[in-house]
Amino acid sequence: MKRFEVLRRILSSAYLLGVGLMVTAANAVVIEIPLPGLLGSYPPSESNGRTTTFQLPQIPNVIHSASFRIAGTAVLGSADCDEFGENAAWPMEFFAYMKDGTWLASPTPPGMPNGSFGWTAAFRPVPNTATWDFLMDGEGEISLWGAPTALIGLCHGPYVVPSGTVTEAVLIIDAEFTVAIETSTWGAIKALYRAR
Repeated sequence: MKRFEVLRRILSSAYLLGVGLMVTAANAVVIEIPLPGLLGSYPPSESNGRTTTFQLPQIPNVIHSASFRIAGTAVLGSADCDEFGENAAWPMEFFAYMKDGTWLASPTPPGMPNGSFGWTAAFRPVPNTATWDFLMDGEGEISLWGAPTALIGLCHGPYVVPSGTVTEAVLIIDAEFTVAIETSTWGAIKALYRAR
């Protein structure tokens, strides 16, 4: 009788283990999606920005957060402004946005340098009630705006207009995806118990 009870418990445990191996599990990961469509000179000749689409590796269960990484070079401009004096430094400004500005990653750090630059900024909701629902199908659109900062006060020429070149643009997503766990055969499950 005891042997039968032990065998029943082993079979029950093996069955539950087998069922457990066949289900899927959510796996939280941080993924980086390069955005080559946003690379190039800024401001672009046709507008102040570029827009590109992207695709997540699979449909997410939950999106926790997103950030934007940018790197490149900038050339400061100059303008004569009453508030700042003659030949005042005139920098570029960059920010990324998704869903018509509902999610915004900015600002460009103050005093953007002449030469190489790089920063990472988290997307924040505008307004605070915005959700990630628009990415739950695994696809999205992102825009990068890059132009000279707005001049403050009374400014006049001669102007040297700033410019920039973006050499890296990356979307960083912290999300949970459903990952199928490899199923085991009944023979492999029995072998686990024989090994003990």
